[in-house]
Amino acid sequence: MTEFTYATGETGIIGDRFSPSVVLFWLKTSIAASNMRVMYKSPNTLLGVIPLGSNTQTIPLRNIVSVDTNTKFNPGSFVWGVVFLVAGLTFLSDSAAGGILLLLLAAANLANTMSAQPDFVNQAGGRNSVKASILEKDKLMQLEQKIQQLIFADVEGQRHRESMGMAQKQYTAQANSVLIQRQMLDRQRKADADGDPSPAPTE
Repeated sequence: MTEFTYATGETGIIGDRFSPSVVLFWLKTSIAASNMRVMYKSPNTLLGVIPLGSNTQTIPLRNIVSVDTNTKFNPGSFVWGVVFLVAGLTFLSDSAAGGILLLLLAAANLANTMSAQPDFVNQAGGRNSVKASILEKDKLMQLEQKIQQLIFADVEGQRHRESMGMAQKQYTAQANSVLIQRQMLDRQRKADADGDPSPAPTE
């Protein structure tokens, strides 16, 4: 499924792998989730085509309120694509090899102008975003629905725990109240018995 290592007690594990771009289809972004956390690992690239390390994140499931998959326009890829295209056409007549290389860079960046992006939204409204190929959008949305189910189950479980905790506190308070009343009643009976001794028997 994915390359992540899971801790003891993690259940409901789901995950999948996605291409980060149309061009770099051999690189993979991994996203996985369990009843405890969401993890993802995405490759970083230089100029949209040169692999340069990776970015790994782990988010506790209780901190996520929703997962949204959006189609995003990447202005940086578009600008670099246009720059490489103009440069490639300019240098093509002088240096065929250099011109072709620049045109390939232009094609790679222009192909990545549109991307699919799952956003993990936390309780403060912040977002952890993962970039994927626009061709992977349907697959991302399927995984998004499964993660939403885990989030919903976690919220329901937390509400149940809070409800049980409140009920336990109320029960403890009532039990303490009954105990205090009994202690007060016992003291009162003892005080009455000490203050009203039995009369001496008559001859």
